[in-house]
Amino acid sequence: MEYEEDTIEEKRGYPRVKNLYLVSYIHKEAGRQIAPVSMGRTLDISPSGVRLEVFQQIKAESEMEMEIALEDSQVSVRGMVLRALETGDDVYVLGIRFNEVCAELNNFIRTKKGVIL
Repeated sequence: MEYEEDTIEEKRGYPRVKNLYLVSYIHKEAGRQIAPVSMGRTLDISPSGVRLEVFQQIKAESEMEMEIALEDSQVSVRGMVLRALETGDDVYVLGIRFNEVCAELNNFIRTKKGVIL
C-alpha cells in the first residue's frame, strides 16, 4: 500500500535519503523484548532517524535496536519510536529517532544523489 508522505509535517534537522534498505530489528517496551528479531525496510533515512515500514504493530515510545543493511556495510543503531501509523493490511510506518546521531550514516548520506534537505 502506498503511504501518503504529505500527512506528516517535516521535523528533521538533517538531510535524508529516500531509499529502501533492509532492516533487522528488535522491538522492546520498558526494556523487555516483545517479539523475535523481525525485518522491515527503510522509506527514508537520515543520520538522526529513519522512517521504517514494518509488518507488526509497534507502539509509539517503544525502543528499537536495528541493523540497517546499506549498500556495502551494516550500521547498528538504537532509537525510540516517535510515531506509528497503520497504513492498512497490517503494514505500519514508524518514525524513529536514533538515540545518537550516527556519523557512519552521515558519511553514507553525503555520498548519495537525491538527498533531500
